[in-house]
Amino acid sequence: MVNSALETLHSLNSSGEKGKSMTPGSALFCLALNIYHEARGEPKSGQIAVAMVTMNRAKWTQGDVCEVVYERGQFSWTHSKRAPTPQEPRAWKKAQAIAKDVIDGDHHDITLGATHFHSHRVRPDWIREFEKTVRIGDHIFYAQK
Repeated sequence: MVNSALETLHSLNSSGEKGKSMTPGSALFCLALNIYHEARGEPKSGQIAVAMVTMNRAKWTQGDVCEVVYERGQFSWTHSKRAPTPQEPRAWKKAQAIAKDVIDGDHHDITLGATHFHSHRVRPDWIREFEKTVRIGDHIFYAQK
């Protein structure tokens, strides 16, 4: 099932740029998937913010992006039983473009160094360990104290 999901995802890729890999397992691909699944219903700023959290956790090392995204218990979509295949082509294309721009350094960190976030509808226990930095869309962002 995972292989067929990755094949389907690979067929959805639109990045043909030299030096930019949108293949499964690449930093760009993992970042785009995280943006898509965590923030596709958010405004562009909210999607950029989720990308920034991912990159801040990876300490801006592209080789660590997939590791961060798939770290156990960090992003709910990664431990879902459903295949991660994006079902909304327009949102997937937008997530890919935002991922590329963030990795290329085209956006500043609007989260003020955040490494965690959650929906405003929940109040996780871990927030006591972090300092709130900003709210963007439906998400509240946090950095280390």
